[in-house]
Amino acid sequence: MPNSSYTVKVAWDLEAKVWYVADSDIKGLCTEAETIEELQEKLLILIPEMLRDNHSITDRNVLPTINLQTHRELHLA
Repeated sequence: MPNSSYTVKVAWDLEAKVWYVADSDIKGLCTEAETIEELQEKLLILIPEMLRDNHSITDRNVLPTINLQTHRELHLA
């Protein structure tokens, strides 16, 4: 039975100035974007496609919950 939820951890790369997938329960998930909103939009497209490709979901009408965890360090000047 497929998972009903997956965790995707995203982090901020200060040097490259992008949000990226740092860790994920979804095999092969790798992407980045300049804003968290852009990254979320990409993930909404990529995750269902990848889960179907990985055979984690077979019913196009049933999608799992994604737990998106963000991490960003702030450096005080």
